[in-house]
Amino acid sequence: MSSPSLSLILAALLWGTSFPATEYALRHISPGPIIFLRFLLSTLLLIVLLRRRPVLHPYSILAGILNALAFGFQFFGQPLTTASKVAIISNTFPIYTAVLSPLLLRERPTLRQTLSLAIGIVGVFAVGGVFNPTEINLGDAMNFVASLLYALYVILSRKATAEVGPITFTLTAGLSSSLVSLLYVPIGFRFSPHPSGLAALGWLVIFPSALGYLLYAYGISRKGAVSSSILILSTVLFGAFTSMLLLGESLSPMEWVGLLLVAIAIVLVV
Repeated sequence: MSSPSLSLILAALLWGTSFPATEYALRHISPGPIIFLRFLLSTLLLIVLLRRRPVLHPYSILAGILNALAFGFQFFGQPLTTASKVAIISNTFPIYTAVLSPLLLRERPTLRQTLSLAIGIVGVFAVGGVFNPTEINLGDAMNFVASLLYALYVILSRKATAEVGPITFTLTAGLSSSLVSLLYVPIGFRFSPHPSGLAALGWLVIFPSALGYLLYAYGISRKGAVSSSILILSTVLFGAFTSMLLLGESLSPMEWVGLLLVAIAIVLVV
């Protein structure tokens, strides 16, 4: 396995843990402060540790804005559905990435990538229960919007990291996301200094955000947008498993089949 592929899968592993961690944090903190503090504190942490600073780079700034908007739809939608479904539906973005990449990146999916994408998305839909439209609620719909925004973020990430590098991109996009997400803080503001909520927030800041986004930026800077999107589908696997282990959520036989299809899709592009 190449180092970019490994980097993206490790990022997906960390992002997968964010879904149950978010569920814990939301019990004590409203979505706005979680999103804002997650972006701000992780960016400041990386600035201090790496001794680098953000730059005024249009693609990086726009990527950060789109990422913050995606988080808004995802986080405010999560209380309306389940953590495992959020992990799944928000990761349908490779569909949009494959459609938009030829237009915006001049990157066309290969036959192998197309097959992998088809298998993976069928698996995602199976796990998400979206074969039955009656099971889709408002929270699910909000996460489909988040998925489209994530696809645009991936495409801009690919452009930006090629120009300014993974570290500068991560810092610039992170700061941009922080400024946008500041608007979410007053919405239903609630901040209880409960140990489990603060621990969950700390985990989100250090691992899925600071380390996860840095690994992601390195991976996508060396791998195409379509392949990167498919590899990031492993977030579905890790998100579903950690939600089951930590939150006691369960999956139906159809959902287990879906996870198997997602795993096959990832293996095809590794």
